[in-house]
Amino acid sequence: MPVDGADQAEFERWYLASRKALIGAAFLYVGNADEALELTQETYARAWQHWDVVSRHANRDAWTRRVLHNLVVSRWRRLALETARTPSSTEAYQPVDTHDLDLARLVARLPANQRRAFVLHVVFDLGVDDVATEMKAPAGTVRSWIHRARTTLASQIESDARLVTRR
Repeated sequence: MPVDGADQAEFERWYLASRKALIGAAFLYVGNADEALELTQETYARAWQHWDVVSRHANRDAWTRRVLHNLVVSRWRRLALETARTPSSTEAYQPVDTHDLDLARLVARLPANQRRAFVLHVVFDLGVDDVATEMKAPAGTVRSWIHRARTTLASQIESDARLVTRR
């Protein structure tokens, strides 16, 4: 695709305006900063490869959120296959990375629909109706997912806090 300077400048403005939220969402999905950056980079690389289409898209941010989510799901599937193939007795001990936020660990425990609805609503600040449209689900269902996610996270945070105070 031949790209002129105006296209590149438009892409750069959009990238700079939207990248922090996408990185944050990726981090909440995977719980690791390095992997979140890789997923975000891959998302924007795909956007650039298809910039002739993405630049005319009615909602570029929705396009990138969908691509990011698809990449994350592919990653989960790949990891599940690798885990199934690798016997657990040969796994080496890996210490917890203290640089990863506990919130990402807690969000990762949520069911997929709750996790995605929560990330779209909290990280991207989408309204319930917008999340419902993006997830192709009824608004009432999305409200339920977000409520359940918040309730679960609150109870997990409270439980973790009790463990810390006991020590």
